[in-house]
Amino acid sequence: MLYASKLAVIPLGMITASIITRTLGPDNYGLLALYGTVTGFPLLFFRFGFDSSCGLLIAREDNGNNIRKLIGAGIIVFLLTGATYSLFVFGFSFFVDDIFHTNIGSILKWAAIPLVVAPFQFLIVAATRGGNKIGRLSLSNILPKVLSLLGVSTLLAFSRISITSLIALALGISITCKLVIVGSLDPSFHQLGWNMKKIWLKNREYGLHMYSAQVADQSTYKLDGIFIGYFVNSTQLGFYELASLIVSPMAMLSQSLSMSLFKGFARLEKIPKKVIYFNLLWLASCVFGLTLIAKYIVLTLFSARFLPVASLVIPWAFAGFFQGMYQPYNMFLGAHGMGKELRNVSLIQMVFNVTGNFTLIYLYGVWGAVIASAIAKAIEYGGNIWYYRRYLMNLESRIL
Repeated sequence: MLYASKLAVIPLGMITASIITRTLGPDNYGLLALYGTVTGFPLLFFRFGFDSSCGLLIAREDNGNNIRKLIGAGIIVFLLTGATYSLFVFGFSFFVDDIFHTNIGSILKWAAIPLVVAPFQFLIVAATRGGNKIGRLSLSNILPKVLSLLGVSTLLAFSRISITSLIALALGISITCKLVIVGSLDPSFHQLGWNMKKIWLKNREYGLHMYSAQVADQSTYKLDGIFIGYFVNSTQLGFYELASLIVSPMAMLSQSLSMSLFKGFARLEKIPKKVIYFNLLWLASCVFGLTLIAKYIVLTLFSARFLPVASLVIPWAFAGFFQGMYQPYNMFLGAHGMGKELRNVSLIQMVFNVTGNFTLIYLYGVWGAVIASAIAKAIEYGGNIWYYRRYLMNLESRIL
């Protein structure tokens, strides 16, 4: 079911992006991409490990009422983190134009209030993955894309497409979808204090380690957009984001496969070989296919004005290959509470993300960003393999 939702999301996202790029043009689309970067990058810091803690507690819980209570406690926790994120966005709006030499500061000021629900995306993934609510997780993937396509088509029909209208539309859709999905999980607010304490205690022994890993990994990985906007220009950032969009279905399927197995992984002693083989076959096929048809995808979806995107797709595919390959290992280690090990992998990758992105983007522009991404994901793949094999050796020694 999750696989089907991911497949449905691909054409919906491509069609929406095609309408937006053809209407806005490269420069304005670059500004829209910059808004996504300066709001999406800081959001990574505003979960504090609580999503990992909630997800693991739910995965290890078989009583439905207790799961509902954990979800209710998680809602309160993420409302508080959302309030701090909203305040950050509002404060950053006073400096963003000077830093990036643009004019989106006024947009960030009014967007800050509805962005209070943005961290709910972490709770939704954790709760649905931990509780094996794959239908709800699938709905959270596809519903925003369907509403976005309908909304953008409506704006186009009335000639109302602009950066401001698109951001307002995205915020409205985001709030609606998150509230619908969270409400469908039937949260309970009984024993709220006790369950918040359980989340807090699990966060100290596990969640904070995962948070360190997530921040070190994902936040520095997203530095590519920041450095491209600073060292190059927003137009090239737009090309870079479109190439990433074309390649993203590779890792999406690997993530979907791994997420759907999370609750089962918590009870298994090793990853089934068929999972690893299927994942490898899928990713290798994607690299081969994108190498052949990248140019035609760009021309069909985005027009000849965006042809530079095609040259970025092939090296991006190698980044997607390694990103997809480590997903089952990463999810398995997380399901077994190995937060410290995943943190160590991410800290190593963080060092390269900062130094590699800064150096390669400064020297080679947007091409340097793609190369840095591929190397960074290869490093993370190697680290996950290392700790998974150590886990298996420790398991064998305990059996003996």
